[in-house]
Amino acid sequence: MKRLLVLKASEDINKAEIDNIVNQIALYEIESDIYEIASLEHLKNALKNGKKYDYIYLATHGCDKDFGNISGSLNVSWIQFAALICSSECNKPGSIFLHSCCRGGLNQVAWKMFHCCENIEFICGPRNNISPLDLVISFNLFLFHREVRDLDPVVCADKVRQAVDIRLVCYDRLDIEVEPAYMQHCSLIADEVSDAFRDL
Repeated sequence: MKRLLVLKASEDINKAEIDNIVNQIALYEIESDIYEIASLEHLKNALKNGKKYDYIYLATHGCDKDFGNISGSLNVSWIQFAALICSSECNKPGSIFLHSCCRGGLNQVAWKMFHCCENIEFICGPRNNISPLDLVISFNLFLFHREVRDLDPVVCADKVRQAVDIRLVCYDRLDIEVEPAYMQHCSLIADEVSDAFRDL
């Protein structure tokens, strides 16, 4: 049985967004666990619940450096998030991270997470700032192409752009690891990665 982990990591995330994704994925016989994340401890507990997931859906506010909530009680760097994922071993091989937040699909975000955790293979998110409705539509289309049509995750993201002109991007670790820009970026963030694991 496939599983989806939903991390609702800001107070203003509309319940309808979460319900939409959970109900859609139930049509594909995928079970969901939903966690309200208001602090770093909440995040750690959600990731260390003993289950392994095929999809991790992060609903929050983000930028190229981190994500968090509007109240300020949660602020997590992408490197810190990847370190927590790695230490919790909560994702299955081939699992897909769905970043439902602005800028969750930037190169820098994927590079940081890939470099920090070898267990992360696919990261999908928007490259620009988009509305919650656009996010929901994008991930609906992505999940349909992935689960119903069984397309490669990178192709699924391309289908979203073709359908609704939204820059949803999916990164495949095997494609990214050979890029010179990725290798250069990894050398720049090596100390941050070490710090993230030391602070767990």
